[in-house]
Amino acid sequence: MGLVLKTFLKKAWAWLKHNWYAPVVVVYTLILWFIFRRKGSAHEVLEVRSKSYKEQIDVINKAHEKEIKKRDEVLKKYSETIAELESDFAKNNKELDSKKKKAVKEIVDKYHDNPDALARLMSTEFNFEYTNARNDEEE
Repeated sequence: MGLVLKTFLKKAWAWLKHNWYAPVVVVYTLILWFIFRRKGSAHEVLEVRSKSYKEQIDVINKAHEKEIKKRDEVLKKYSETIAELESDFAKNNKELDSKKKKAVKEIVDKYHDNPDALARLMSTEFNFEYTNARNDEEE
């Protein structure tokens, strides 16, 4: 009988090495059955997890809505500020242009008979580079 048992164990070991997943699945199923045979507690756990998930999603959605509102407010404020700055720039630029025109007219009226003095004064007043073309030609 020892020889029969030894042969059976060798065959069982060879089968087990080849088909190891079958006993593992059976043991895993038995463990799950023992753990979850009380349906009430497992069902309660699933309900609590589902409720917690929904609450987390609601919090995330509310935070996202707040961020969107803040972003929209910042964009609106940015647009208003840019429009105001552009308006102020256009207004100031026109005022400067009219002031410069007046200054040029006064200088030209005062020095119309002296072109060199007019050129020097214009270069000083408006940051132009003055070169005396007549002196360059003479040299």
